[in-house]
Amino acid sequence: MPKKYFDIININLTSARTDEEIADVPCGTCSLCCQRLTPFLTVEEFQSGKYPISLINPDPNDLKINPNVGPTIAMFKGPTGGCGMFIDGKCSIYEIRPIACRQFDCRKGHHPSIPDMTKNDSQVSPS
Repeated sequence: MPKKYFDIININLTSARTDEEIADVPCGTCSLCCQRLTPFLTVEEFQSGKYPISLINPDPNDLKINPNVGPTIAMFKGPTGGCGMFIDGKCSIYEIRPIACRQFDCRKGHHPSIPDMTKNDSQVSPS
């Protein structure tokens, strides 16, 4: 009998998508979003195979609303919890960075750690 090398598991993955515009954020030397956040990937980005991934478990409140929500596909997390593609103080995939990175604007405050980010060593001030 041949040795089994892998199992196929069926899992309901979730991807995130927004209709936010591409942001033109004057980051300067600030890179706190890359250091602290992990961008979600769209289905197309996941299917492209360009990006190493992490799966983020659904929030219990999201599961109450929709029990079929599966883990969210995100960029690979680095050792400090931020983006795994943030290497040596810069984005190693800047030219092909995910749409979530292109849309992200820390000044809009749509992430729980934004108030801390915009106060701590940030070159960007909330508008």
